[in-house]
Order: sequence, then C-alpha cells, then structure tokens
Amino acid sequence: MTSGGNLHQPGLDGADTELDFDIEDLLHPDEQRRFRRLCIDTSAEELEQLTEVVGIHLDHVRTNAGPSTDVETAVLVAEAATKLLAFSRDFDRRDRALVRGAIEYFILNDDASDDLEDVLGFDDDARVFNSVLHRIGRAELKVRLPG
Repeated sequence: MTSGGNLHQPGLDGADTELDFDIEDLLHPDEQRRFRRLCIDTSAEELEQLTEVVGIHLDHVRTNAGPSTDVETAVLVAEAATKLLAFSRDFDRRDRALVRGAIEYFILNDDASDDLEDVLGFDDDARVFNSVLHRIGRAELKVRLPG
C-alpha cells in the first residue's frame, strides 16, 4: 500500500501498474486491502462475463435474505453494476481493474459488514461502487441509497 491511497497491482508484463484511487475515507484499512487485492487486470471480455456473476449473486441474496438484509440496496448496486458492465469495452486497463474490484467487492458477503446479516450490509458495497463510478467518469450510474 502506498500513501495517498494508490493501488498497486502486477501488470501483465510483471511490472507494477499504479492505480490512483483514493479510498482511505471509505473503508476500514482491512477492507481497503481487500478491495486492492480485488482490483486485478481484467480484459473487456472477462469484465462482460461478470454480468452473469452479478445476477447470480443477487439471486443468492434474495434467496438467503434474512429479516435485516437490505435487499433494496443490493438490487440497486446490481442494477448499476449491470449497466456499467455494458460499457466494459470502453474502459482502459486501470478502469477495468477498478470495476472488477468493485464488482468482486459486491459479491463478497463478509466484507465490512455481513451483507446478509446487517441492515447496513450493502452500504459499504454501494460506497465502493459509487467511488469507482466517480473515478472512471460514470457518476450518472451512482447508487442512490434508500432513505
């Protein structure tokens, strides 16, 4: 990890690629590290395939939702993710890595707060996703949290 919130990831050629993305104010340090690890080199084709994964995850959330599960926010994040993934061929390498990280973070159930057990379980997912949207210039897809 570097100061200022830069993300480092191994490039395709083995060299480090620096991704300038400030998440210090969004997540607990452990979650920052988790998000960084999820930002991996991804082709446009691989990114497109994550649309199906998002749908499968949303089905899982709906099926396993408890009384405190915020399904509404999960649906909003999934809808925004699906819309964003339709533009995957427009993203450069850094943006694809950030989008991949945000999608992978969303499909984790046990991130900053347990998505299926905590009433605010998907709020951190929405914050990460919105920050990535802002960073890659797609803020119009921002997830608007209920309430």
